[in-house]
This record gives sequence, structure tokens and C-alpha cells, in this order.
Amino acid sequence: MLRQTEDLYVPQDERTLARLQRKAEEIDRRVRGWAQTVADVLPKGLSMLDDETYILSLFLAQQRRLNMQLDSQNPPETLRSKLGRFLPLFAETEDDWEMIRAAHRIVSTRLESDIDRACQFFCRDRDIPPISDPSIDWRVAIRYLAQELHHIASQINMRTEYATSPRRFELALKARDQAAEVVDRRRRMIAAFAPSEEPV
Repeated sequence: MLRQTEDLYVPQDERTLARLQRKAEEIDRRVRGWAQTVADVLPKGLSMLDDETYILSLFLAQQRRLNMQLDSQNPPETLRSKLGRFLPLFAETEDDWEMIRAAHRIVSTRLESDIDRACQFFCRDRDIPPISDPSIDWRVAIRYLAQELHHIASQINMRTEYATSPRRFELALKARDQAAEVVDRRRRMIAAFAPSEEPV
């Protein structure tokens, strides 16, 4: 059983906690694996840095997770759900849905934390305030790129259909165009905080 406390669902026993942890790990593994697959097929020659590609993969994972969560709220009808109308034994319980929602909250929080940390490290390594208009603009540009790539990649089975899908060209073009915006925002960010030269 899961107990609701201020919109948090707290497992009542160790068995339920273990199920919740396994579900969260499964979601986390799936979304990060999918995101890495997309990142791996991006065109070579993009001017994005490795750290930016890593941040992009985290945003892709978060977008994929959100899409999975929306799908779980309106799942396709299965044999079990049909039987559940007539046989209570096969009916999915409210706890099942609460478990999925709680697992998604765990993964969402974990990904947001990883994104924040990666962006902060990137900025601090370059003596740039992580919370500033230029750094936020740069971060938003990466997030927008992730959203655009997800929109296309989610319509392709990346493991079995990518090599023959005509949409791979669309994905490559979108990556090239939007990556240029990320690079431009990064250069502006660095320029905004570059030390001014002392007059001779």
C-alpha cells in the first residue's frame, strides 16, 4: 500500500518500497538508454561540446520520461484490462497507478538534479554565473533542441528502424540547425563574462 502525505506517496512496507525502487530504476534506465541512442546518431561535425551533448541527452531523457508518463495515463487496452471489467482478479488497482506516478516523480527529480549539476559545472568551469540571463538562454536553447529532436525521434524505433527511416534526414537537419543556435548562445554567454582587457 502507498500512503498519501501532502501529494507524496510513501510506501507502507519494505516490499512496496522495493517495487517502487525497481520501477523507478526501470524507467530511469529506459529513458537514459533511449536518449543516449538518439545522441549517438546525431550528425558528426556539430559544433556542440561533449558537455553540451551530455546535457542534451539529459533533456532528451526527461522529455522521453514525460512522454512515457502521459502514455501511462491513457494506456492502450490490453487483454488484462478487458478481463478486469468482468473479473476483479485481473483489474489493475489504484496502487499500481500510484506506484507508476511515484516512480516517475523520482526519476524526474533525479534528472532535473543531474541537469542542474551539469549546467552548473559547465558554467563554473568557465567562470560564468550559472544563474544569469546568458546562461539561462544557453540552457533553454539546449532544452528546445531536445524537444525538437524528441518530436522526430519518438516517431522512429531508434533501434530497429532508424537506418532505413526517411525521418533520419529530418532528424539530422533539425540537429544541425538547432545545434547552431546552442553554439551561438554559448559564445554569447562566454563573451558576456569574458574579462575585459586593460587599456595599455
